[in-house]
Amino acid sequence: MATGVTLRQQRDFDWLFESGQRYYDKLLVTVVRLRSGSDQARVAFIVGRKVDKRAVVRNRIKRRLREAWRREVPQPSVGADIAFVASPASAQASYWDLAEIMKAHLAQAGLA
Repeated sequence: MATGVTLRQQRDFDWLFESGQRYYDKLLVTVVRLRSGSDQARVAFIVGRKVDKRAVVRNRIKRRLREAWRREVPQPSVGADIAFVASPASAQASYWDLAEIMKAHLAQAGLA
């Protein structure tokens, strides 16, 4: 299954966080902004130092999110920018919990 394109440029992040729709959960905040003229989703996984000071923990959460996106979450067929922002509670969350929340947020956004 295609994994989409990664958001990389600061202006894209600024645009997404200024005008994107937010969906909240205790483990994850999802920010979604639809784009016209594209049929591919761009995605970002954000795990800040507030989650845990140790890079190994932050990287583990990012790996779980990326893998859940790749394997479990149905890929949107419309152009959208999506950012998944982990909260501190996500450090103890299972892969399956994160995948279910990602699916639920995309369904709320009308992308699944």
